Amino acid sequence: MMVRTAQNRQPQALDREQQVRLDARPLYIAAGSDTRIWLAGRALGIQREERAEQFFPLQRLSRVHSSTHVAWSSEALLACAERGISVVFVSDDGEIAARLLGRPGERDELLWRFEELLMLPQADALYERWLNTTRARIAYWACSRLGAPEGARDPRTGRAWIEHQAQQYGGSRGAERSRQWLRSLAYQWTAAHLHDLGFGRNTELGQIGEPSLGRDLAELLMWYLEPPRIGWLRRRFEAASHRSERLRLPRHLDTVHLFESRAARVSQRGRDITNSLHRWLISVT
Repeated sequence: MMVRTAQNRQPQALDREQQVRLDARPLYIAAGSDTRIWLAGRALGIQREERAEQFFPLQRLSRVHSSTHVAWSSEALLACAERGISVVFVSDDGEIAARLLGRPGERDELLWRFEELLMLPQADALYERWLNTTRARIAYWACSRLGAPEGARDPRTGRAWIEHQAQQYGGSRGAERSRQWLRSLAYQWTAAHLHDLGFGRNTELGQIGEPSLGRDLAELLMWYLEPPRIGWLRRRFEAASHRSERLRLPRHLDTVHLFESRAARVSQRGRDITNSLHRWLISVT
């Protein structure tokens, strides 16, 4: 793989370590209480009852999405933290139960700009205005893609309209499950992305403080996931109707596949959001 440097505009080869890091992938562990994870040298070892052990090199992992039923060793968790691999623990209903953030990335321009914003006396009002404007823009796009009426394309009415569509195609439980699971995946991606941008050690500022940047940006990203979610639920509904079968509830694994099948697009949309925030911060700080 080649990159161009800003200095000479000439292609420059990435070394093996950089290339491996760029090729890192998320690891999803949705298993029962019989699953155990430990540190096996430079890899995570995963053992399930009556199954062969599996090993996942840490350098190949970008983040870990784990069921709350999985038993982790402290050495495995600390190894993830040391390498900057975030670990999010998710319940059976898709709720985030806990998260582990390790060392942050080296790019801190966005962090620095955000800290500058929070020093302004009108910071809360400015940030809320940006968030509302951005939310309205993305919600309008999502609702338009789904064919919502013109009067149902703002965030409040658009959300209700989308959920009505989801319940029609997936039932109330199916709509809730798919929304919760995708929302937790969107949050995990956002947390890892902010981590790369330097927010790891500033958890109070970037993740759980006020404003909660991780939560807010994940909510914006979730709007981009609504068209594929509704399209997926509709296809499941039509397939079951065509075969005259009872509609089954969505599985967590299916939702993960839906998210990962759009991994490149999700990554681009997520970066579009933080780039938009960065440009706005430059204009106000």
